[in-house]
Amino acid sequence: MDSASKMTTVELPDIRLIVCRAEDDRPDEIKAAWHKLESKLYTLKGRKFYGLMYDEPSGPAYYAGVEPLGPSEVTALGFPSLILQGGKYARVKLKDWTKHTEEIPLIFDKLASAVPRDPSRPAIEFYRSQSELHLLVPVANEP
Repeated sequence: MDSASKMTTVELPDIRLIVCRAEDDRPDEIKAAWHKLESKLYTLKGRKFYGLMYDEPSGPAYYAGVEPLGPSEVTALGFPSLILQGGKYARVKLKDWTKHTEEIPLIFDKLASAVPRDPSRPAIEFYRSQSELHLLVPVANEP
């Protein structure tokens, strides 16, 4: 776990995303969703990418997402859009994430057991850069 930093808490704003839902919550289907989304983009440079994991009644659902460059891109790409609900999230930064992808589920499990999780919001992978991935779990509001 030396590639992962300690857990911190961050406040995220609401973020509009263009998304492509994976057919299933399996690595090959998730990779296919990313390929489908990225292949429609003019450039990947300077973009903000997110992986969203929702707990749906039928089981886990994964969405590959990107922040649109402008309102016209939302309709031009032909993908659905959604608002990623902001709020308090527990976060761990994973350095050199491409070499440590097997750690991602373990880190999510640790985050989910460390905080009271809000099941109405997704767990998030925020691809900060080619070398840094932020893993975030939504924290439930205090009653």
